[in-house]
Amino acid sequence: MPKKERIQKRKEKERQEAAKSSRPLNAWLKPKFKKEHRPQKVFHLREEEEGVEATPEREDESVEATPERKEALDATPDTEEAIEIPEESTGREADTTAEEAIDEGEVEGATSNVGEEVLSNIALLKYPTDPAHQQAFDLKCNASYVKICPKNADGRSFQRNWYNTRPWLEYSPDNDGMYCFSCCLFLNEEKYSKSAWRVAGLNNWRKGLEKIQEHANSEAHLTSMVQWNTFKKSALQAALDVSDIQGKAMREREKQRNREILTRLIDIILYLARQGKALIGDDESSASSNQGNFLELVKMFSQYDSVLKLHLDSVKEKKVCKKKSWVSLLSNRTQNDLIKALATFTRTEIRKEMEAKIYSILVDETTDVSHCEQVSFVVRYVSEMDVKERFLQVCNVSTTTGEEMEKTVLDLLQMNDLQIENMRGQGYDGAANMSGQYKGLQTRILQHNAKALYVHCYAHCLNLVLVESAKSSLHFITFFNLVEKLYVFFAASSKRHTAFVKCQQDLHPGERVIQLQKLSDTRWACREKALKALNKVMDAVVKVLTDLTVQKPPDTAAGDARMYLNAIDFEFLLCLVIATPVFDVTALASDALQNQSIDQSMAYSVVGGVMDTLSNLRTEEQFSKLFKNATEKAEVSGISIPTVPLGQKRQRKVPAKYKHSSTAATESHSFKSVEEYYRVKMYYPFLDVLSQELHRRFKGDGKTQSFKVLSALHSLTKASNWVGKDVMGPDSTEAIHTLCEFYGGEEEKLKTELRVFHASFQDTLTLKGI
Repeated sequence: MPKKERIQKRKEKERQEAAKSSRPLNAWLKPKFKKEHRPQKVFHLREEEEGVEATPEREDESVEATPERKEALDATPDTEEAIEIPEESTGREADTTAEEAIDEGEVEGATSNVGEEVLSNIALLKYPTDPAHQQAFDLKCNASYVKICPKNADGRSFQRNWYNTRPWLEYSPDNDGMYCFSCCLFLNEEKYSKSAWRVAGLNNWRKGLEKIQEHANSEAHLTSMVQWNTFKKSALQAALDVSDIQGKAMREREKQRNREILTRLIDIILYLARQGKALIGDDESSASSNQGNFLELVKMFSQYDSVLKLHLDSVKEKKVCKKKSWVSLLSNRTQNDLIKALATFTRTEIRKEMEAKIYSILVDETTDVSHCEQVSFVVRYVSEMDVKERFLQVCNVSTTTGEEMEKTVLDLLQMNDLQIENMRGQGYDGAANMSGQYKGLQTRILQHNAKALYVHCYAHCLNLVLVESAKSSLHFITFFNLVEKLYVFFAASSKRHTAFVKCQQDLHPGERVIQLQKLSDTRWACREKALKALNKVMDAVVKVLTDLTVQKPPDTAAGDARMYLNAIDFEFLLCLVIATPVFDVTALASDALQNQSIDQSMAYSVVGGVMDTLSNLRTEEQFSKLFKNATEKAEVSGISIPTVPLGQKRQRKVPAKYKHSSTAATESHSFKSVEEYYRVKMYYPFLDVLSQELHRRFKGDGKTQSFKVLSALHSLTKASNWVGKDVMGPDSTEAIHTLCEFYGGEEEKLKTELRVFHASFQDTLTLKGI
């Protein structure tokens, strides 16, 4: 059975059940109700209704009531008698039961606001759409009545074929007249209130078709038809709105579920990114025992989270049923899309944080594990009085020439919506393609913006200073090579490493075992850890090497052990004692220079502190302490201490006739002790190279424009030049003039802003307890 017929059959059954349980129709009528206004039983002439005669076929033939029908009409009771309504002809189901009687001579709800009880009881009649009810109860445009009494194309016709193209036409057997459905209910204008099509009905059957055609073309009828169609559209729109509301609710639930799933997946990706872990595994198939960090975390969290569990179950069910799978949001493509979306959001937030629009860039080139050249792009700016350094992205480059790097930087600036006119600084390493004065990246950027000053990374400069200091003498070159070889010797064999650990436990019971550290080829400041570790466990290193050389039968590494043992002499220990405190100071300076909040003033202060420390170490008293410390270590380790300077023979007496010659003068230049020899030949050159390189790389010659501007900025950042002083010194005045000439601006205005800034900044520090 079609769905439409099933629905109609169910509704008909509901109406019949409602009619069985309803009260008699005359229960809501009163005896004083006028007979002419009493609703009569209406007979609709339809062939499909049982017991009703068919309509005449000729249009000019009128319909006359048969004697049986007249007898039925006369039999209408005047008193309150129960009117039986057959089950097969019951009307629509009533919404409520009639609990209130109708007042004498009137019907409640005779206006457009017809009571729900009256409408409910009208719906119970066999023919609720009879126009006689509209006259009896003065029914006007009432939405409730229209809903319970829809007009259909079949109609209740005296001439069936008249209904074919006239859905608005209807006939009343009681009044023996035809009416216009749309005019009766939807035509409320006063000038149409006395129309026969609304009140008495037309029964001029001789001119029936002519009257129908005339009314169909009248203004009143067309107006009512427009209102009727508008009402039907509004009802349809209301039904569509209900359906749309349900669809929206379903879509909102689906969106909310997807949001909850994506929130959890994004949190997992953020966790893996923060920990520096890969998302995708080697084998992500369902048969794999390890599908990668991302999928494994999703499966683990699904054991404790119902949202992820339901999602995974749904995806699995679709796969098992071999149906079109839902969007699982777990594929590698989705993971990449989420990563890109997070990167876009992060860059957007960074741009929002750059309120001043003034920034500097930090660019560094490196090679990844696949040997592809990459460039990291970092932007540096000030936000809410704090210095911010934000990493934006990494991009691949084919070559690292100055021209290619220029194109890459300009593309990155455009991609991140950064104007090159607002750039005030460039920070690169010292490679020729980056810092070159003719074709380097910094020179090419200056051609676009002369105010973007180039500053070599201070931490990298300090690293280069340490590299140069290690080349100050052959002693330190040999020393650092041996330190690296000792680490490789013990780390390459688990047997030797175990023996080294056991030796430490025997020599220093209860203390923490210390491991030898690898020397970094690029981060020389980090060598401080390797030197400190070797300085603490030197006795254990010597003992293990000695045991390997005397072991019976000899170990395969006995030859290397003997070679390293012979190389660990007093000179090696002295280099270790000298380099350890120096690298300790430079390591602290390197960490400070890499701090993202450091400014020009603090950087100069850090470098100045390192230079002052080196100056204090370059004394005979400091070297005497270091020499004594190396002597004690040599005695503990059983290493012999030289009594004669290296390469120097016993001094012989020079004859008097050669005493003042050039040859005698050269031979007379000898060292009185081993301590003096190492102080002059090794200690002083090491410190001097450090001091010279620090001054050259950080102070410069003072002739370049960058150095002049940076020096001026350094003078402005000193609070002592501005707080508590009414008159500025010549250095501050010159700095103001240099900056205003380079960047543009008024000198007096800058002086006032600096005084206010430093005063406010000092008050802020005081409130914070700094």
